[in-house]
Amino acid sequence: MTEERIDSHDDRVEILREKARRESIAVPEDVLQYLADKAALAQTLKGSLVRVHTMAAVRGVPLDLAFARGVYGDEEPEPVPEPEPAASVAPASAPAAGAQGVATGVAGDDAPREAASADAAATAAAAAPVAPVAPQPAAAPQPADEPAFLAPPAPPAVADDEPHHIAAPEPPAVSYEPELEPDGTLFGAGSFASAEPQVAPVAPVVDQVEAAPATVWFAPMRTEKKQSLVARAGTLLERAGLGDAIEEGDLVAVKLHFGEEGNTGFVHPIYVREVVKRIREAGGRPFLTDSNTLYRGKRANAPQHIECALRNGFSFATVDAPIIIADGLDGRESVDVEIEGFDHFESVRIGAAAVHADAMVVITHVKGHEATGFGGAMKNVGMGLGCRSAKQRMHADFEPHPDAEKCTACGRCVQWCPVDAITIGPDRVAAVDYELCYGCGECVAACPFGAIAINWKTDEASIQEKIVEHVAGAVKGKEGKVVYLSFITNVTPDCDCWHFSDAAVVPDIGVLASDDIVAIEQASYDLVTEAVGLPGTRGEGMGSGVDKFTEITGIDGKLAIAYAEKHGLGTRRYDLKTLG
Repeated sequence: MTEERIDSHDDRVEILREKARRESIAVPEDVLQYLADKAALAQTLKGSLVRVHTMAAVRGVPLDLAFARGVYGDEEPEPVPEPEPAASVAPASAPAAGAQGVATGVAGDDAPREAASADAAATAAAAAPVAPVAPQPAAAPQPADEPAFLAPPAPPAVADDEPHHIAAPEPPAVSYEPELEPDGTLFGAGSFASAEPQVAPVAPVVDQVEAAPATVWFAPMRTEKKQSLVARAGTLLERAGLGDAIEEGDLVAVKLHFGEEGNTGFVHPIYVREVVKRIREAGGRPFLTDSNTLYRGKRANAPQHIECALRNGFSFATVDAPIIIADGLDGRESVDVEIEGFDHFESVRIGAAAVHADAMVVITHVKGHEATGFGGAMKNVGMGLGCRSAKQRMHADFEPHPDAEKCTACGRCVQWCPVDAITIGPDRVAAVDYELCYGCGECVAACPFGAIAINWKTDEASIQEKIVEHVAGAVKGKEGKVVYLSFITNVTPDCDCWHFSDAAVVPDIGVLASDDIVAIEQASYDLVTEAVGLPGTRGEGMGSGVDKFTEITGIDGKLAIAYAEKHGLGTRRYDLKTLG
């Protein structure tokens, strides 16, 4: 299923105009006309609009023709206006400072072998679709209907007998270094549409640049040695430092998402059992945990939560570990953890069982998310271990707005609203009581007709930043005792909190492990970006190099990754080391 080329300029403009309307993006007509000349495929056109909009929002500048032309290198975008003299923001086309990181590979279980050179790795790396999260290497030659910023590298080879798996045991060379301003400060630091125009990072930027990149271990779906992915996932944990993180007798929280009843996207018990086995071999005492939800599903209190987990296959008989809900019977068993140096909270409420555990292994299903754009390890830990009241604090920055023209009065949003804030009015249109609504976003994903859009009370970065601050609280006191395991399989466009799972948008890629939450997030995001969207899914027509999460959700999910790095939770620079 190949996307048809759109030859009519007017038709392209109309596609962009409709995308802007659906996503509530204010964009001048001359920008629409300009973007319509840059691509001839619908998905690429929509992606170009999302990109320039996101870059303008991140930099805090107007989305006008001059800025759009600067994104494409036709002319430089205007500098970020500063209330006081400060370093200007580098244009999107500026090369990243410092040498490009190098990805490494491992043949089977042998020692890592270094890639030939930094230049070779930079050539293989994909052009980042949205600045400033990733540097932009020179674009490779491409078809006329693809704009320069989406120029993909050669897509991974696909084996004839496994059309939905990456064929090569080693992924594209992916490594990341943060881009710097001319004065040496982190590119885009403190500019996520907040009231403070230039917030300095907690740690000196020079230390972040000079520090060695984090190691992220990778097991692709294909295996030359015919080893089970289950066993290789366990080996990844060992390589990522599980043995050093766990001491004899440690109570080890295994943080995972049990999946809503009817959902099939969550990490299945067979993998969790292997994790439990490795923890026991290291001397730990594991228990499975998650916190209760706010929405009307099957996991709003501990009894129903455990029943749902059992129905989805998580029992002592299947995983060899008990289930303990982190925030107790009704979501009120929490610990107020003090955090310092962040923008929103001075303390965060974390489920008590997670706080009192000695160590933690975080098992994450990588996916999209309707409110944060990207659902990875940080959302799993931050939102997942925040108690019910903490979830409400994290969700308080946006509100839903029904579209009268699209609403069919089907009542799905009424059914899923956890606080009865939505009713169907006499005009047969959904109406929201904003005195009751706390912005959970369940109605946005529940609506099958796209009739409910999010209106940000502040900006789309706030909820992601608040999640990161809850991550900081959840891992506080566990320095060196947390290991992360992320599954880039069945990458659905929506969260696992739903009672269904939509089709995966890219082929299954593999599993990652690291002791650095920021690095594993960046690597997960990069690998999905480099994959090719699957036909017949919401990723259809999206080539290698297209930011799938931002294009599908309209939200830049990388803001959380940058914020976490800025506040010292890890580094976006990583070396990807592959197990065959």
